Amino acid sequence: MPAHVTLRPRQLALAITAAAGGGFVGTLLRAWLTGLEHLPNPNGPVTWPQEIPWVLLATNFVGVYLATYLLRGPLRRRDPNEVSRILIITGFFGGLTSYSGLYVDLAALWHVCVGGCFAVILGALLSGVLAGWLGLQRHR
Repeated sequence: MPAHVTLRPRQLALAITAAAGGGFVGTLLRAWLTGLEHLPNPNGPVTWPQEIPWVLLATNFVGVYLATYLLRGPLRRRDPNEVSRILIITGFFGGLTSYSGLYVDLAALWHVCVGGCFAVILGALLSGVLAGWLGLQRHR
């Protein structure tokens, strides 16, 4: 089916279910991974590098790389409305990666070190661009 075709109600319901199911799994995985990072620190005061959400930065990098790699490679010729593509890209990787979650975590860093917060924001944006670029390079 061409990508510009309107989905029938049953196809739309299936696409929504696929996106929600994939998003549920991706979000659970991200929550579990980021939960590992926020273990209590018994070593005294918090420094700004301790506030950097390293796991979320790594998760975003890997998610952007894999989504770009799949869209440029195995899923390249598939219809954007295909259920498997919606499940994997829109759902799973949409739930796994979280730039909005990253910026929520950066609020804690802002109160410890404003300059460090800006450095992490810049690093997060540049690493996302790098991950996308690397995913594209695998298929050239």
